[in-house]
Amino acid sequence: MDTKTLTESLRSLDVASLTWKFALYGTRKSRDGLELEWNLCNMRGINAQVEASREYLLKKPVADKPVAAYTPFLSDKENIGAVEKNDEMIREQVADILLNIEKGQAYPPEDFLSGVLPKTVGYAFYGDRKDESGQVQEQVLFMRRGNPFLSGTAARLFTGNGDEIAPSNKPILKFTTAVDFLLVGNVGYFLSSSIEKDFALENRHFAIAEKCMGNIADASIVSDYERLEQTVMTAKNARKFIDFDKRILEHITRLPIVERQDFLSTYGVTIDHEGCMDTFDPEQCELIIDLLCGRSCLDALGRLSVGSNITPRE
Repeated sequence: MDTKTLTESLRSLDVASLTWKFALYGTRKSRDGLELEWNLCNMRGINAQVEASREYLLKKPVADKPVAAYTPFLSDKENIGAVEKNDEMIREQVADILLNIEKGQAYPPEDFLSGVLPKTVGYAFYGDRKDESGQVQEQVLFMRRGNPFLSGTAARLFTGNGDEIAPSNKPILKFTTAVDFLLVGNVGYFLSSSIEKDFALENRHFAIAEKCMGNIADASIVSDYERLEQTVMTAKNARKFIDFDKRILEHITRLPIVERQDFLSTYGVTIDHEGCMDTFDPEQCELIIDLLCGRSCLDALGRLSVGSNITPRE
C-alpha cells in the first residue's frame, strides 16, 4: 500500500474493458449507525467520465500526495489513506456497497429529481469484469460525496437550442473529476475525509477498541478495568486502537514487577502494589492508552526491540 502500487493500479486500469454502472446513494440512520441506500441510474456512455477521473487522479492527488496506511489521524490534505479491502475497518461496508450496486435496481434520471427516491448525498461509478460463467473477477469503485444533479428549484436552469434559449425541465448532471474514495486492486484509498462518515468508521473504531479491550481484560494487567474502559470508549480514544499493538501488552505482562515499574515509569504510568497498571484517574488511563497504541512520545516498540526480538513499528 504505497504510492507506486496506486500509480501502477491506475495506469493498468483499462476502463474500456470493464462494464460500468452509475449509482447514487442517500443515507439513513439505524440502530447500527448510518446506512447507505443505493439506487442505480439508467445511463450509458459513462466510460468517458470514469477515464477523466482516472487521468485526473494520476496527474493531481496521486502525484502530489504520498500514500500511507489509513488511520483516523492521517491528514487528507497531505496524504492518501490506504486500507486493504478485507480489513475489518471497511470490509463489511465495502462488501455492502459493491453488492447493492451490482444487484441494484436502475431508475431513469427524472426519478432522482422528482422526490420519489431518497435524497442523494453521493454517487459512484462501479466497474466490474466477469468470466464466462458470470463470476465477478474484478471490481473497481470511484466514489464522490455530493449530489451531481442540479435542481431547477434552487435556480432556474436554461438550455440553448439554435438561437433560442429556453427553461430546461430535463435532469442536468454536473460531474467533477475529483474522487473521495477509490477501490482498485483490492485496496481502498481515502482521498478526502469528507466521505469517512459514509463508511461508518466511528462505529468501526468502537468495535476495534472493544475487541482490544478484551485482550487487556484477559491480561489482568490493570487495576480497574471498568475505569479504563470508560476512558477508552470515547470517540477520541476509541480511534487510537486502530494502532493497538498486542506485543507491547504482552511484554508488560511478562515483566517482573520491578522491571515493569521501571519500564512503565518512562511513560508516566504507575503501578499498584500488585504490579498492575494503575487506572486511578483519567490522566493515567490516557497514558496507558497512548502506550498500548503507540502514541507515546517515546516509541515503545523501538525500545523493546533491543532485547525482546520485537520489530519496531515502521
